[in-house]
Amino acid sequence: MMKFKIICLFLSLKIIGSFGKETLCSSNAACDCIQKTHKMVVNCQRVANMKDVQSIFSKDLNFKPVSSFSTKSCTAESLPNSIFWNTTIRYISSVCPFKRVEDDALTPIEGLSKLDLRFTKFSKIPIAISKLTRLKILHINDGKLTGVDTELQNMTNLLQLKLINNNISQISPEAFSKNSNLNTIELPQNKLIFLYPGIFDGCRKLNKIFLQKNGLKSVDGLFNIPSLKEIHLEVNNLTSIDNAFQKDINLEFLHLNTNPLRKISSSAFNANVKHLRALTLRKCELKFLSPSVFRHLTKLKLLDLSNNLIESLPVEIFHGLHSLLHVDLKENRISYLGEVFRHNYHLQSVMLTSNNLQTVKNLFRGLEYLNTVDLRYNNLTVITETDFSTMVSMRSLRLSNNSIYRIDSNAFLNMARLKNLSLEFNKLTTLNGSLRNSRDLKFLWLHHNQLKEIEESEMSNLRKLMRLNLSFNNLTNVHKAFKNLTHLKILNLYQNKLTTLSRSTFPPRLNIKKFGTRANPWRCDCRLSWLLEIPKLANQLKCIFPEEFFNETVGQLNIHNLTNWSDNCDSSCECTCVPQENEFFVRVDCSGRNMTQVPAALPEKVGELHLQNNLLSNLINLKTHSLAHLRYLDVERNFLTEIGFYFPKNLETVKLARNNLTRFMSYYALPTILSWTLSDNPWICDCDTVDFWKFLNSESEKILDVNSVICNHKEGKPKLNGKNICDLTKYELCPEKLILYILLGVGLSELEDKEPFYSLFVPPRDMQAGRFEIDQQLEEMKNSKRIIIIVSQSFIDSEVNMEIFRVAFASGLEEKIYRIIPIVVGTLPPLSDLDPSLKVALESTQCLRLGQKLFWEMIRYAMPDKSHIAEASLSEEDLDMPLLNAW
Repeated sequence: MMKFKIICLFLSLKIIGSFGKETLCSSNAACDCIQKTHKMVVNCQRVANMKDVQSIFSKDLNFKPVSSFSTKSCTAESLPNSIFWNTTIRYISSVCPFKRVEDDALTPIEGLSKLDLRFTKFSKIPIAISKLTRLKILHINDGKLTGVDTELQNMTNLLQLKLINNNISQISPEAFSKNSNLNTIELPQNKLIFLYPGIFDGCRKLNKIFLQKNGLKSVDGLFNIPSLKEIHLEVNNLTSIDNAFQKDINLEFLHLNTNPLRKISSSAFNANVKHLRALTLRKCELKFLSPSVFRHLTKLKLLDLSNNLIESLPVEIFHGLHSLLHVDLKENRISYLGEVFRHNYHLQSVMLTSNNLQTVKNLFRGLEYLNTVDLRYNNLTVITETDFSTMVSMRSLRLSNNSIYRIDSNAFLNMARLKNLSLEFNKLTTLNGSLRNSRDLKFLWLHHNQLKEIEESEMSNLRKLMRLNLSFNNLTNVHKAFKNLTHLKILNLYQNKLTTLSRSTFPPRLNIKKFGTRANPWRCDCRLSWLLEIPKLANQLKCIFPEEFFNETVGQLNIHNLTNWSDNCDSSCECTCVPQENEFFVRVDCSGRNMTQVPAALPEKVGELHLQNNLLSNLINLKTHSLAHLRYLDVERNFLTEIGFYFPKNLETVKLARNNLTRFMSYYALPTILSWTLSDNPWICDCDTVDFWKFLNSESEKILDVNSVICNHKEGKPKLNGKNICDLTKYELCPEKLILYILLGVGLSELEDKEPFYSLFVPPRDMQAGRFEIDQQLEEMKNSKRIIIIVSQSFIDSEVNMEIFRVAFASGLEEKIYRIIPIVVGTLPPLSDLDPSLKVALESTQCLRLGQKLFWEMIRYAMPDKSHIAEASLSEEDLDMPLLNAW
C-alpha cells in the first residue's frame, strides 16, 4: 500500500509539476517533501535517528537533487556516513544535538554551499565539515565548541562564518589564514580572552567582525585589513584601544559598548579610522574626554556616549565633526553643555535623558535640522523663548520628568512641524499659550503636572492632534479646549478635579475611541446630559455627586435624573438644572403657589427665580439667600409694595409688573439690568419721582412696557394720574424745584464769570448722559475744594442727596479740611430731628440763607483763596470745582 501511495504521488508530480506549482512528493511520520518549481525541499519535523530520514533520499526521492534539508525537532546525536549517499543537497539546517559526525558523513554532498548547525555537542569542528571545500556559509551556533584550530583552512570559498554562543576560548593564529574570501566572522558569546595579533590578516575581503560578549582584554594588532568596515566589541574587558588601529582601514562602524575603558587617549581614534561613520561607547565608565579625541572622525554621523560618568564636555570636542547627525549622551552626569554643538549644523537628534542639566541656554542655537531632542529626567525649571527658537525642523521634543514650572508663551513658536511633545511629570500650572503654533502636533503628553485649567485658546490650532494625556493634574475646568481637535482619538483625563464637561468642549463630530475619565469628582447633572446621545462615552463617566447617583455611570441615568434638582429646593417649588456651557444654573419655579413669602430654601446656584402669581407683599427674605448667580427674577402679579433688598449685580431680567409699587428703588443701587417690566403699579408722581422719570427715559429700550408705566396714586399730583410717566416733563413733576434752579442760576455768573473765576459743577446742568448721578456726583465731590449744599426739606427727604452728604462730611473729617458750605432754603425741621452728620455740619458753621443780604459775596468769601494759583501755574490739585447741589 505504501509503495502504491508513493507511486501515485509521483504520477501527480509529473502532471502538476510541469505547471510550476507546489506539489507534495513525500510524506511520512518524520518528514515532508515539497517540490517548489524544479527544486525539492525536505522538512523533517521529528527526528529521533538520522537513519529515519535515509529513505527520503534513497527510496522516496530516488536520489534526486534537494535544494534544502532541515530539521525542526531532533534528538539524533550522531550523523553516520550513509545518510546522504547518491544525493545532492545545497543547504542543510539542523537542530540535532550531534556529538559525533562520521568523517565521511558529508562527503557525498561535497557541493553543499550552506551548513547551519545548532545545539551540537562536539567540542571541535568535525573533519567531515572541514572537507566541505565548496562551502560558502558555515553556522555552528549554540553549541559546545571550545576552540578552532586549522579545520577551516580548506574552505577557501567560505564567505560567512558564525560560531555564536559556544565555549570557544582559543583560536589558532592560523585558523583563518587561507580563508581569503571570508567577508563576515561572527564569534560573539564565547569565552575568548585573547586573540593573536594578525589572526585575521589572511581574510583579505573581510568586512565585518563580531566579537561581542567575550572576555577580551586587548585587541591590539587585530584589525589590519583595509576592507574592514564593521567591528563589534561590545561587552568585553577592554581597558584600552590605543593600539587597536595600526594600519589605514575603511572602518565605518565601531561598537565598543560595555567595556571598562574609563578613558580614551587622543590618539586612539587616529587617522587610520578617518572613515568612521558610527561610534558607540555606551557603558564604558568614561569620566573625561580629551578635546581632540574625535578630531580625525570628520565623517562621523553617529556618536553614542550614553550611560557613562561624564560630568562635562570640552566645548570644542565636536568641532570639525560637520557630518555629525546623531549624538547620544543620555544617562551621564552632565550639568552644563554650553555651546558644545555650535559647529554641528547638520545635527538631527540629541539624546540627553537622565543628566543634571538645569538649562539648555544656547545649546541648540543655529541647529536648523535638529528634529529629535530628548531631555527627560533632568533638572530643567524654565523653558524660555530662545531655548528652541531656531529648531524649525523639530519633530519630537521630550521634556518630561523635569521640574519645569514655566514655559514662555513663545517657547515653541517656530516649531510648526512638531509632532510629538512630552511634558509629563513636571510642575506646570499653565500652558501660557505656548502651543498656539504647533499645528502639526499629533501626540501631546501633559500628565502628572499641576495644571488647573485649559483655556479655550490653548489648543485651538492643534487640529491634527490624535492623542492627548492630561491625567494626574488639578484640572477643574477645560472650557472649550478640545473643540477644534477633530482628529483626537485618545483622551485621558484620569485623576483630576473635573466635575463636568460641556458638549461645546468637543468638536461637532467626535472621533474619540478611548476616553479616560476615572478618578474625577463628576457631578452628574444637566451639564452631562449631552452624553446620553453617545453611550460609549456616557458609560465611562462614573458619578460621584449627587449622592443618590454615586458610582453609577451617566449611561445608566436618564434625562430626568440629570435635570431634576433636589438640593435646597423648597417642597412647594420645582427646581430644574439648566446647562450653560461648562456652568449651569437652577431654574426655580414657585409660580402660582399662593405663597405669602419667599421660600426659606433656595439652591445655591439659582439662576432663574419664578415667583409670579403669588401673594407676596415684599421680597425682604431674599436678603438671606446667596443670589450671586441670579439672572432672572419674575415677581409679576403679586402684592409688592416695596422691593426690600438690593438687586444682585449679575441680574439681567426683572419683572415687577402688576404689583402695588408706588416708589422706585434708588437709582444708584441698580445694577446693569437688560430687561424690565414695571407696568400696572400705582406709581406716585411728584418731585420724588424725578429720578424714576430720568431712569424711564434713559433706559427706555430695556423697559418692555415703558409706555404703560403711568401715574396712578392719590398721594401724587392728581392732575397727572393716568399719564405715562415717560411722557411728562420735569416741570410737570416738580415745578417748585425748577424755580429754585432758576434762582441759583442767576448767581452762577457771580462765581464763574468774575475773578477769580471758579470752575463749577452743577448737577442739573453738568450731568453726563448715560452715567448714574450718584456715581458722577461722588466722583466730582472727591475732586472739589468746596461743596455747596442747598439744605431744604426736599434735600433731607432724598436718600441719594443724604448719602452724598454723608460721604462728603466723612471725607472732610478724614482729611481734616472743612469743605462744606451749607445754604438753607425754606423751613427745616428742628436740629434734633436731623441726620447726625447734617446736624453737626449746621451747628459747626455759619449757615447762609438764600436771598439774605450780601448772599453771593458771603459765598465768595467762603470759597478757597486763589491768589496763589497764578504763581503756582495752576497745578491740578489747586483747581476748585465746588459742587453746587440744587436739590
